[in-house]
Amino acid sequence: MQADALSCVWQAPFDGLARAAREAGVPMSRVVVLLPYAALAIEARRAWAARQRQAAGLAPRFTTPRDWAAALAPWQPGSDDISHDMARDALVAAAWIERVVPARQDTGLRRELVARLVDAARQLAPLAAAQAPERRAAWAEERRAALAAAGGSASAQWESLVANLAVTWAGSSAYITDALWSPFAAPGADADLLLSLPGHHTDPLGEALLAHWGPRAGRLAWSAPAEAAPRVWACEDFEAEARAAAACAIAHLNAGRAPVALIANDRLLTRRASALLVGAGVRLRDETGWKLSTTRAAASLMALLRAADARASTDEVLDWLKLAPAFPPQAVEALERRLRQKGVARWAAVSMDWREADIDAQRAELQAARPLLHWLKDTAQALERSGQWAPLQADEAGRQLIGVLRLGEGAHELDGLGEAAAGPRGAARWSLAAFGAWVRDVLEGAVFQPTVAGAPQVIVLPLQQRLGRRVAAVVAPGCDERHLSASPEPDSAWTAVQRELLGLPDREALARAAASAWAHLFAGAPVDALWRRHDAGEALLPSPFIDGCHESAAESLLDPRLVAAGGTPRPRASAPALLPERLSASAYDDLRTCPYRFFARRQLRLDEVDELDAEPDQGDLGNWLHEVLKRFHEARGDERPGEDADRAAMDALAGVVAMEMGLGDDVQAGGFLPYRAQWPALREAYLHWLWPHEAEGWRFVAAEAEREQRAGRWTLHGRLDRIDARRDLDENAEGDESFVIDHKTESRARTEARVKEPLEDTQLGFYAALLPARRLRAAYLSIVDARGERDEPAKLIEQTEVLMARDAIVQGLVNDLERVAGGAAMLALGEGAACDFCAARGLCRKDFWQPVAGDVAGDGEGEP
Repeated sequence: MQADALSCVWQAPFDGLARAAREAGVPMSRVVVLLPYAALAIEARRAWAARQRQAAGLAPRFTTPRDWAAALAPWQPGSDDISHDMARDALVAAAWIERVVPARQDTGLRRELVARLVDAARQLAPLAAAQAPERRAAWAEERRAALAAAGGSASAQWESLVANLAVTWAGSSAYITDALWSPFAAPGADADLLLSLPGHHTDPLGEALLAHWGPRAGRLAWSAPAEAAPRVWACEDFEAEARAAAACAIAHLNAGRAPVALIANDRLLTRRASALLVGAGVRLRDETGWKLSTTRAAASLMALLRAADARASTDEVLDWLKLAPAFPPQAVEALERRLRQKGVARWAAVSMDWREADIDAQRAELQAARPLLHWLKDTAQALERSGQWAPLQADEAGRQLIGVLRLGEGAHELDGLGEAAAGPRGAARWSLAAFGAWVRDVLEGAVFQPTVAGAPQVIVLPLQQRLGRRVAAVVAPGCDERHLSASPEPDSAWTAVQRELLGLPDREALARAAASAWAHLFAGAPVDALWRRHDAGEALLPSPFIDGCHESAAESLLDPRLVAAGGTPRPRASAPALLPERLSASAYDDLRTCPYRFFARRQLRLDEVDELDAEPDQGDLGNWLHEVLKRFHEARGDERPGEDADRAAMDALAGVVAMEMGLGDDVQAGGFLPYRAQWPALREAYLHWLWPHEAEGWRFVAAEAEREQRAGRWTLHGRLDRIDARRDLDENAEGDESFVIDHKTESRARTEARVKEPLEDTQLGFYAALLPARRLRAAYLSIVDARGERDEPAKLIEQTEVLMARDAIVQGLVNDLERVAGGAAMLALGEGAACDFCAARGLCRKDFWQPVAGDVAGDGEGEP
């Protein structure tokens, strides 16, 4: 907006101001003009200076009621006052709730009641502040009586409780604007004429002060908004609208129109458009801000509190360690790698050998209950020890966090809050959970507004605060029926009757305010209004304010670029220098199944990250069963204690291993319960196979045995589930006969399919190569729940041609690796099930290959 346009907006208010001062015979320096919000005072002074450029004399005082009161007398909220500081208000509200709600009530309910009470009391605060302090108690009593007379259903017990407490709290509170009722602000003391320039909503305090000043007060009015229509852009979805909004703002800046107002109708959309603008190098100031809880500083503090919980998950502790500079990143990465390989979900189940002693020491210091002031001091010390304090102090959001939580100085301000509401009591001891909940509430209630160096090019504003602002253009995204309604829904839990009794604005008042705000949007600046047709799969309509306006397609705002259609060429990777010297059975199986998968997973070492806190699945069942059988046989050895003793030993081990793996605690136990229910059947199936197997002369040798062998230039390695042996009765036999057994808990059909083609099954042939005995057998032991199988629940599925398969696999492995080492292309040859769940599918981009005539999978030149 240019200077003449700004003066035009302020012409009517300033003409009325000059006329009122002249008629009252009051110099301008003795006139106070009350404005609806603080940012408008700067615009008013600038416009007045432009108007009075040729005239001498002092300017009137443009201010808000709050700023005027702060200039008259300093104010500190009392122990039970509404302060609009969440750290204080949450404590006072909790004290009010504690007074009337039994302590045995659910903790979650009490937290919800506290949050609702703070919200309700803050909505009533402007109404209470509009009452003279000596009349405020009577006002509250009248409102309580009116609410009681209106009645309510029995199901509204908690809503009624919150309403009455909110009225009582607001009516008993002092406010910073109480100074305006004192002799310091009496007519003739600090000013001789009081004028009010209202916003779109009625200000109860402003109206009360005008009545209090009587003939020495008056109202000013804004210039009538010019009739204009916006340029309307219709977008397809959320992302298209955000990009179009950013494009509109950049187009205005390129045309020399600055600053641009970006209207925050849809907060999430505005954040996305703001990110696009900042990424394009635009200086942006967000006057709406965002919750302090969403900042990195808040995430750092909350990570510490979550990790300190005695029941913390492994993920929660690792999250904290990654944010704590006191712990070396390399050590944390190594620890995380081991934990993910083992799948340890609970930190309590982590082996003590893996933990650094200082981790648990720091966590333990924040686990005992203590008073709030001690919590604040100890939390600050914990942040210092973990190295998080210095980054918080160096960060703008971190400094605000320290201030609002009183982690540095000012903790004494919170001592004794709410004592009058709750009655005499000792200092309450807070648990870690209660303290963490209070911290979350405080951070949720605080608004963070980062500073911007230099004059902003784009200013993010609420629609209501466009009034009187100096901007050169306006971009208003979110002009759909949901985010810009012509009849807004009141944003509180008050009923229509309660709103009328309390004096809160009703739907009609909100509709008038919305219409007024929309009309003043066009004051002296071009407006781009945007809306989207779809949001998360749901169809939207335009706002009634733009319905019927001519629309343009938002695609025309963006710079179109022609991109030739075509797919991705099939990859032909080659990396002989990255060929590993050690191979496992699964690594060689990747090479045989799809060379490109081998390239991605084994040469580039790219793989999916294992989840630590995922729901237990079939893999957890297999790992659990493997560990139980290993410990069972290692403890049992060659002894045969009897069937009952075997059952008891396995049952005891099953519980111990489940707890150690994080599958038996109160968090994961529920998810693992269906698998634990299979345990009796699995145990019986295994034992009924084991006893006849041992009767044939087989004895246990090793479980989870690490073995390796050389094959050409490469080393084969693996872990064998179980090795058994027996001495043949034939005296001419050369040594013991060995038996390699791999346990399987998958479906019986899948296990049987593994051995149908001896040369197709990599695992048993590879394992046989790790145990080069002349007399060798290899089999899968399929252990399933007997209720789902007609066959025996534990069945040995043997690979009868394992020696032939072993020799062929070793020879094929050497040949394949030699070709890879020679630079052969690693083609993506996987098909069917091999590709369905492949971790490398997004890397080879098989779904986007371009078709090439004659390019058939498998005919590539030089593939392994």
